[in-house]
Amino acid sequence: MKAGRSLCKIRAAEQQRSKYSVPLPLLIVLCSGQNRLTLACMSDQFLSELNLWCLSRQEAIAATGNANTPYFELITPLQYRSTLLGGIIEIPKDFLTDLGSIPRTVWWWLSPDDYDISYPSVVHDYIYKQKGDLSAQQLPQKRVDREMADRVLREAMAAVGASGFRQTVVYNAVRNFGPRW
Repeated sequence: MKAGRSLCKIRAAEQQRSKYSVPLPLLIVLCSGQNRLTLACMSDQFLSELNLWCLSRQEAIAATGNANTPYFELITPLQYRSTLLGGIIEIPKDFLTDLGSIPRTVWWWLSPDDYDISYPSVVHDYIYKQKGDLSAQQLPQKRVDREMADRVLREAMAAVGASGFRQTVVYNAVRNFGPRW
């Protein structure tokens, strides 16, 4: 199996609520049952585990108005130490994310549950949903633009060991096709 590929996909849990736990600092991909996924991330920049609930279709519609993609809710806060931001950003418990907004046609290459993108996407989604307003964070920068948010995604991908090629492709995709704010 290639590094970065998961043994089971989020699709298996789209219809029901399940707990996703991503522990540090292991470098393994395990699947125990169809509804529980444990990924791994080797990085000293991510300071906490990524623990998620998969929302049911009805919960996703109620929370986001969208049922086209799986949504997840953080069970515990996620902390990431960013050199670009000059400190630790904490994504709060109950934050909703779709992990990587990756078209299904390329999931064979990079799926949302792949550890190259799962941790980094939560950080990126948070900055995007805040529209760059980081005033609630203990960071020297209280506001960042969209380009900086995309650079933080690339930095976080490097932190989890994503290849330079993957970092570049994802960075260029979010720069060119990501939502504007």
